[in-house]
Amino acid sequence: MENHKKLGNTDFFMLLAVLFWALNFPFIKIALREFSPLGFNGIRLFFASLMLVFILLVTKEGLSLAKSDFWKIFVLGIIGNTAFQFLFIHGLNWTTASNTSIVMAMTPVFVALLSLLLKQEKIHWAAWGGILISFVGFYFVITKQAGAFHFAWRSLRGDLMIFAGNLCWAIYTVFSRPLLKRISPLKLTAITMAIGTVFYLPFCTRDIFRLRLGEISFQAWASLFYSCLFALVIGYVIWYASIKRVGNSKTAIYGNITPIFTVIFAYIFISERITILQAVGALIIFGGVYLTRSGYRWFEKEAGGFYRKP
Repeated sequence: MENHKKLGNTDFFMLLAVLFWALNFPFIKIALREFSPLGFNGIRLFFASLMLVFILLVTKEGLSLAKSDFWKIFVLGIIGNTAFQFLFIHGLNWTTASNTSIVMAMTPVFVALLSLLLKQEKIHWAAWGGILISFVGFYFVITKQAGAFHFAWRSLRGDLMIFAGNLCWAIYTVFSRPLLKRISPLKLTAITMAIGTVFYLPFCTRDIFRLRLGEISFQAWASLFYSCLFALVIGYVIWYASIKRVGNSKTAIYGNITPIFTVIFAYIFISERITILQAVGALIIFGGVYLTRSGYRWFEKEAGGFYRKP
């Protein structure tokens, strides 16, 4: 176990994963200029699954699972890959890369609410405040104007699909934690993605066969390759390895800074800009996520100043 107070190898790799994911959003937008959403995602998931399973076999971990874990992993594969990827790719296609990344930063809020629903933990009143604040920030991000619903339906639809995808990812995250005590991050990632891909392919087979491969540019193919290898294969393995090594809370900190780099890269690569109100909304979301996760510690410290242990 690494020292949590010092930067170590896990921190380095998580920062690398953040950069991979931040670049992934604008690169997908570039690819979707020439690929249909389902066609792009079908090819991406298929080859990512093959690579992960190949790595799993080369490392001799194998595909065997305990009977008690199989159906849990089966359902998680459908929720965390089939459903999430369907919502994610259509949402990103209809909204901006920046909005997608900012809205996805709300995942810890869903994780907290789900943990409460499952009676795994209680929510401090400061965390409830953070949840409320996060939804206010989400309102600013999707409306772009304070006090009025002036929006394009296409963009709003995309934001709401990403929002729904967050719920799928939260379920996947919460129910994956116990499994990671017995299954390696690589194995869990490979098997759940392979299962999810099998159920995703029926939705996208027609789109894949309709692709005119010779008319797709090198730039679009390169974006697909990048998204497949770096965002899915390498990024997922790093994420789960970090959760197993230093815990979910510390890992999630890095996920929260992904939108910052996404906004920068989206501006550089696809000339995407956000309004001042959207930027304010993003800051409100980050503040709300912080309160949801760690805000109660401020009040514990304050109480500690009056009630010191002997």
